[in-house]
Amino acid sequence: MNNTKRIDSHRPAVIRLIQMLMYLAAVVNIINGIYSINSLDFLKKWLCIAMIVVGLAAAYVGFRLNSPSATSRTAAITLSVAMIGLRLIEFAVWQNVGFIIGVILPVLVIWKLRSQESKTWFKGRST
Repeated sequence: MNNTKRIDSHRPAVIRLIQMLMYLAAVVNIINGIYSINSLDFLKKWLCIAMIVVGLAAAYVGFRLNSPSATSRTAAITLSVAMIGLRLIEFAVWQNVGFIIGVILPVLVIWKLRSQESKTWFKGRST
């Protein structure tokens, strides 16, 4: 009998935390994009669309963290960096301190993905 599926379903707590942070960042981006999309400025509209798309991508990447592969870890780090960059652009366009608070979630994701427990899980289980 092959117990691979059962072994892979046991994720460390840090991976579940990373997934929750990714999902929360996705929800914040999507809600923020929908809330701000009625701006009249062309740049702001495109920025809102980018927030929604990045939010959907963050939800997908959070889901992909269920499987322990190095590519899902790399995708999560890359998307987190993109979310930080998007938040900084938002801050420059809207000049509102509330947008800078959205940087905290991706920073926490990167910090947790760089932990030894996370690295070990992704290396030890990657196919």
